[in-house]
Amino acid sequence: MLLAEELALIALDPDSGRHAVGTREHLNACLAGLLVAELHLDDRPAAPILDAASEVVDQAGPKLKSVLSAMNRGLERRLGVGTWDAVVGSLVDAHIVAPAEGGLRPSHRVLDRAARDAIVERLQLAAAGDEPLDVRTAVLLSMTGPAQLLELVAPGRGTHKHARRRLDRALDATSLHAVAESVRKVLADAAAAVAAAGAVATMGAAASSS
Repeated sequence: MLLAEELALIALDPDSGRHAVGTREHLNACLAGLLVAELHLDDRPAAPILDAASEVVDQAGPKLKSVLSAMNRGLERRLGVGTWDAVVGSLVDAHIVAPAEGGLRPSHRVLDRAARDAIVERLQLAAAGDEPLDVRTAVLLSMTGPAQLLELVAPGRGTHKHARRRLDRALDATSLHAVAESVRKVLADAAAAVAAAGAVATMGAAASSS
């Protein structure tokens, strides 16, 4: 399973078949980061979505931030769907989740709950421990914070501080550290843009009412 597929699978609630409300932008950025990370690994599998992601890298690179910002539109041009739907589509093709059901917020029933449980358990052990991590676990764990999945990998409130430190440092001194940092920068810039737009709207409303 691709790293991006693993993240998408654990982001799906096994009961509702949906990711948490308001997390799509975060998930898209993290999935893009995992696709880029996968391209740098020697043991990456062959997959159409990776081929498409590689083309986006070639076109939008070499700056990682530019690549991540371009990934959703780039995959949509090449595959017909954006990042989240492309990754979940791969899970559907592998019969790990069911095809979409519903309209406005479609759900994907998790068919292979054992696979999802195994990923969650692996990440929970990684988040709770202090021992060195294999690179695939490290890069996946590093994305759980930006993807707003901290409580999934560290379900106990008293474990959050250790887990946060663990995932923030998971890629220190590795060649993939820049990928994780770029994901955080993309999300921080998006949040700043939203805040700025809100401030402008508030000022405009205040001026029009005075």
